[in-house]
Amino acid sequence: MKKSLGSILAELRKQNNMTQADLAEKMCVTDKAVSKWERDISCPNIETIKKLADFFDINVNELLSAKSSSLNIKEKI
Repeated sequence: MKKSLGSILAELRKQNNMTQADLAEKMCVTDKAVSKWERDISCPNIETIKKLADFFDINVNELLSAKSSSLNIKEKI
């Protein structure tokens, strides 16, 4: 099942016990920007997508394809 980029980013962030502000600081953006990404209101720019993939130790294709199986994200029951 495909998920949106925003939902994948939110899950990755939460799995790493980070707040939106924590992730924003690492990506040199505002927490409002992270919130908009996670709600699929906006999308990170290409440089930030690469930084996000590197930070979460996944490749860009996995992040952009947003396939939960390729990211080993546990489904919430």
